Amino acid sequence: MLVRPYRWGKQLMRKAAAALVGTVLFLLPFSAVADGKLALIIGNAAYDNVLPLDNPPRDADLASRTFAALGFETRLVLNADASEMRTALAAFRQDAVDVDVAAIFFAGHGVQADNVNYLLATDTGAATRAVFEETAVRMEEFLEALGASSGVKLLIVDACRDNPFAATRSLEKLFNPDASGLSRVNHQLSDLMVIYSAQPNHLAYDGDGQNSPFMEAFSSVLTAQEEVKLTEALIDITNFVRTRTGDKQLPYTEGTLSVHLQLTLERPLQTAMPVDEGSCPADGEILSLEAPDRYLEYDHDLQALLLTDRGNTFLEVCVLNGALLVSGGFGQTYSPADLRNPDDGGAGYYFKTGGGHDAHLWFYADPANPDATVEIGLYVNGKERSWITTGWAL
Repeated sequence: MLVRPYRWGKQLMRKAAAALVGTVLFLLPFSAVADGKLALIIGNAAYDNVLPLDNPPRDADLASRTFAALGFETRLVLNADASEMRTALAAFRQDAVDVDVAAIFFAGHGVQADNVNYLLATDTGAATRAVFEETAVRMEEFLEALGASSGVKLLIVDACRDNPFAATRSLEKLFNPDASGLSRVNHQLSDLMVIYSAQPNHLAYDGDGQNSPFMEAFSSVLTAQEEVKLTEALIDITNFVRTRTGDKQLPYTEGTLSVHLQLTLERPLQTAMPVDEGSCPADGEILSLEAPDRYLEYDHDLQALLLTDRGNTFLEVCVLNGALLVSGGFGQTYSPADLRNPDDGGAGYYFKTGGGHDAHLWFYADPANPDATVEIGLYVNGKERSWITTGWAL
């Protein structure tokens, strides 16, 4: 699994002032949020026991970029097993208490069993009913995480594809072979809206493009204007999906809001994460995740920084085509503006080490100095382990 707040997320990071140089900074895997808007985005595609999906990682990325453009702090979780999904939900629940708008988006497999909705983790299995219930995450757990917030609560579910366990003989009584998609949800939460990509007991389509029809509509409508009311946007999203699928799919909403939720486009929608824009050179300086050097300094001749874990190259960082590229794991590029972002103090790349530790790289360039070179911080379990001056000018 990869976990990373989106690069626009407000992070309490960086030796931004000279007084902090040499100070050890501690950071929780997810930073606390005092107010504003918070979104957790989960996209599962690489399933162990059922047919994998194509679009959820791209849909999750688009959802993250869409929420970020609307001023949300975003947390992106990809290909998570049941334990990792529940950990992300627990952290979200803790931090969503005082936010004005709390949102969770899920893309992946979703099924109903005994009229209970489950959103599938990558390790969900169906060898027995006990295994299924332990490794599949009930939608109720998502609602419980949202329930901690006193503000507006949004649950967006693009997960009503064919039931991958429908033919599992050992669970014939659990899965209704005549039921497709997800069922209605009974909830007692105030100011909650649940937005499904398809009507109850109907399928949602993965689509034949880069994104699902629902996610394409969701992002296009919410970022088309400077301001949009959610209730009005949902009508446009429904019509978009209806047209896109030839009337085969209709989004559906449940719940009531006591306020008019108006969303404002606070920054342009960022471009999609590139996945095939080249790779870093094979030759580079090695930085071990197990025992990194505290401070490193290179000149502009540095070809690439190769992060190794247990003897194997884990991530590669380099400058390519005028941008900073991280390859391996989850590909991501960062523009000079990202690194010089004065609001966030740089940009972050969050990941899990081979040993299962929370880690991230923090990329920074002095916004006041156009000739400043890229600096990189390595943090493991919230603790700064290494700081690298690269010599790269962007």
